[in-house]
Amino acid sequence: MIFLHGGGDHPESREVTFGRFVSAATAVSGCRLAMIVVGETKAQANESYEAYRNIFTQLASPPDEMFPVLLFDGQGIGKQLDDIDCTAVFVCGGMTPLYGQMLCQDLSWLEYVQANKLPYGGTSAGAAIASEQALLGGWLAERGGTTRDVIFRGASEGLDPITVKSGLGLVRFTIDVHASQMGTLTRLIHAVEMGLTTDGWAIDENTAVFLTDNKLEINGRGQAYHVWSAEDGQVCLTIHTA
Repeated sequence: MIFLHGGGDHPESREVTFGRFVSAATAVSGCRLAMIVVGETKAQANESYEAYRNIFTQLASPPDEMFPVLLFDGQGIGKQLDDIDCTAVFVCGGMTPLYGQMLCQDLSWLEYVQANKLPYGGTSAGAAIASEQALLGGWLAERGGTTRDVIFRGASEGLDPITVKSGLGLVRFTIDVHASQMGTLTRLIHAVEMGLTTDGWAIDENTAVFLTDNKLEINGRGQAYHVWSAEDGQVCLTIHTA
């Protein structure tokens, strides 16, 4: 199963979003959840880990079943997942370009996840990098020599032009997050129109897209927006709710 969460943490949505992922992680033989966090410093990564650990603890996940994989200062995952012997992998949120840099340039760590058919969960940045063509951020689009704003700068992830790079390749479609709350749906629409990707989903906060056996399901409080390029080049959009 692949779990893609649009960010945020409304308590009333936990059971049908994060809770569904916990159920998948414990379906076979208990839970040993590897929680991957990327930060600019160890302190930043650890602070983020504690925040997400609290979410899972509120869902009755025992703290001793959660194992932090903290990445900072350029180091990679190495054999940490194998050493944990995890039953699922959850990639937390943060700065999407940094997650892309740390997790998408060397994909050897995914061999363990795929070989053991582990559920993958990602929220915010962890969801965005799951795609073949990962939308890392940006707030400007250039057409015909003219550059225009497409979203407010605060949602740019520190990037100026809309930026799409190779991601983890776990899903074929591109993902943007915080869709309604941060206006990133607009960024995805422009990315498709500009040909940076041909198919994508923008996911609201407190909303999750689940993929199991090529079946897509939406749960949570918000919407998921499907944006794709039709054969005639037109950009199409549909709105989906739980």
